[in-house]
Amino acid sequence: MRTSLSLTSLAFSLLASLVSADVKFKSPTRSTKWKPGVTVTVEWEDSGDGPSLSDFSTYTMWLCVGSNKDPFCDHTIGVVGSIFAEATSAKLTIDPTYGEDGDNIYFIKMQSVAKTGGMTTNYTPRFSMSDMTGTFTAAQLAAQKVGDDDPPASTDTVADAAAAASGTAAANSLMNVPYAMQTGPTRYAPMQTQPGKSITATGPRMQYPTSAYTVYKKAGPAPNVQTTITQAWDYKVTSLVNSASPAPQPDDMQKFLNRWKD
Repeated sequence: MRTSLSLTSLAFSLLASLVSADVKFKSPTRSTKWKPGVTVTVEWEDSGDGPSLSDFSTYTMWLCVGSNKDPFCDHTIGVVGSIFAEATSAKLTIDPTYGEDGDNIYFIKMQSVAKTGGMTTNYTPRFSMSDMTGTFTAAQLAAQKVGDDDPPASTDTVADAAAAASGTAAANSLMNVPYAMQTGPTRYAPMQTQPGKSITATGPRMQYPTSAYTVYKKAGPAPNVQTTITQAWDYKVTSLVNSASPAPQPDDMQKFLNRWKD
């Protein structure tokens, strides 16, 4: 039984270290009680786990209420898309109309956008507000009745974005392999080219070598190629609006109807 509990504790410890990566909040804390209209400071530090604070470009904060399952983060606080630049604090002012007074029902959501793509979402501990003048909706009140003490779990999509970028690079390298030499259910095609501004060719020529084909005289096997992925354009195509005025509508109806006489 003791071994089972130890393993469970270890699992929760590892999970906590994963979800608290990047930003670790220093304030507010569970004992914090703020008032609206007063400048308050949200402080954080690098948790020591990746991604590090230097990996982020911008961040945005929201004031939240509700349960962990149904958080209501309807009000941005501070500047949307604030420059990170390894910042470790932000001064904010909370609008009194954002909600009602309450003990340990408010928390702040912070989304940090990574320079390489993806983002992390972290939440401060729940804290208290007084002198608020707003009202909660029925849905917000219902979510608060759940009674969650801790904030929602953090999320991290930075690693997913890096993996996607790596996968894109690998796929782009396959675009250079002739189609006929590729195997597997997914094949890759090179980038589609656009016509030039002038015609310089004096005769046709093959752009790519021909590929073999089989003429079936009876039902053949199931296709072994399921999809083809074409390399994305690395250029932009511009278009212009036709500026010519449209032809006027006929103003002689009888003359117009005469066109349809048999």
